[in-house]
Amino acid sequence: MKNTSRDNAVKLQTKEQFKAEIARWAAIMKVKPVQIRVQRMTKKWASCSSKGRVSFSADLLQEPRAFQKYAIVHELLHLQVPNHGKLFKSLMNAYLPGWEAILEERNGSATRSL
Repeated sequence: MKNTSRDNAVKLQTKEQFKAEIARWAAIMKVKPVQIRVQRMTKKWASCSSKGRVSFSADLLQEPRAFQKYAIVHELLHLQVPNHGKLFKSLMNAYLPGWEAILEERNGSATRSL
């Protein structure tokens, strides 16, 4: 696959770049994951354990950057808020305004959940 500057604006191409973006968001959100994994996942885009481990599907590397950011913020936020209630949604709005539009656009063709 050819790596053009346009591709870089849309997608993060390597696991290292993706992990760096996760670390950047963790610092912004002031959360400290115990472990960050990028691995093969077939049923979910990402997950967060109660012990502080966050896992992301390697397939996210091929997704649009906006959806990648949504997945990162969503999972890291679970380190602070374990459910999808009002507080969770308020914090999503604070960290990633417009997240609902990103999710709505992606869910039209999504076969996985977060």
